[in-house]
Amino acid sequence: MDKIINRIPEVDFGLIDEIAKGNEKANLLFAAVDYGIFDLLIQPKTASEVSEEIKTDPYLTEKFLNALVALNLIHKIENQYSNTKLAETFLMRKSPFYQGNLFEMMKGGLTDWQRISEALKNRCVKIEREGKSIIDRTLIVGHAEIAVTGAMQRAVDVVSTLPEFKRAKKLLDIGGGHGLYSIAFSQLKPDLEVVLFDLPHVTEIAKEYLEQHGMQGKIKIIAGDFTKDDIGNGYDIVFASDVTISGILKKVYDALNENGVLIYRRWTINDDRTSPLTSVLFDFMLAMMRSEHRVYTLGEYTHLFEEVCFCIARILDISTPQDPTKIIIAKK
Repeated sequence: MDKIINRIPEVDFGLIDEIAKGNEKANLLFAAVDYGIFDLLIQPKTASEVSEEIKTDPYLTEKFLNALVALNLIHKIENQYSNTKLAETFLMRKSPFYQGNLFEMMKGGLTDWQRISEALKNRCVKIEREGKSIIDRTLIVGHAEIAVTGAMQRAVDVVSTLPEFKRAKKLLDIGGGHGLYSIAFSQLKPDLEVVLFDLPHVTEIAKEYLEQHGMQGKIKIIAGDFTKDDIGNGYDIVFASDVTISGILKKVYDALNENGVLIYRRWTINDDRTSPLTSVLFDFMLAMMRSEHRVYTLGEYTHLFEEVCFCIARILDISTPQDPTKIIIAKK
């Protein structure tokens, strides 16, 4: 066998190295958000000034800030640290695009992912959140935060051009969560009657967003469980985003007017279930949670919809590398 010093691997190690260091980068980011580093750096500060304000060890704080510089989250000029545009946009609490609640949600996920070996061996890992509902405030607000990074805007822009939207008089946002989609639809089409349906504790959060955007009283709120309760009727459009509706498609069909449409925004996975990466990871997490849900292929969605007599009118691809979203328009 040749001496290893005389051999260079035929493939580069970079990808594996990047994957292995993902946890390090995530934890640096989460710690910086927890300490409010980016809010402190609205004005340039030295490491000692930051250390004094957040009551941390001066030596380690400087190393910590240098790591954030290496991650391109902050700048360092003449021993003073300041925010990058990226940090100002997504990591400062005063920004309308702040992602802090999303990170809280993701921090819990780090612990869950550390249980992969246990899940693979026992197939019995049940993810819990200290006895709390999985659909809690952090989840709803986190979804609102990630929505405004572009996912919602892309979807609303596409929906607003549809002839079905332009002539619609009544729209149901089922599982509407934070209510941002309802708000956007109502702002685009003020004569549209918009109804938001979600669990009682979720609709209380939606009301906060409606108030923030000056939309209280302009959108009807229905609190309930759409898997059990009546969702109303007479809708020209039922819109659903990031909601599992496979079990209620007949209910949705019956709630629509003749020629009404279901507009479904959802991640999809390819036929052999190996891409895109975001969908594959989410599909695995659902399986590890022993959830009855999974990520569907476009073919599986088509089959589900056609089983209850929907006709697939169009499938629109609004995906990005991080957001593998399709919009399925199914006509009654």
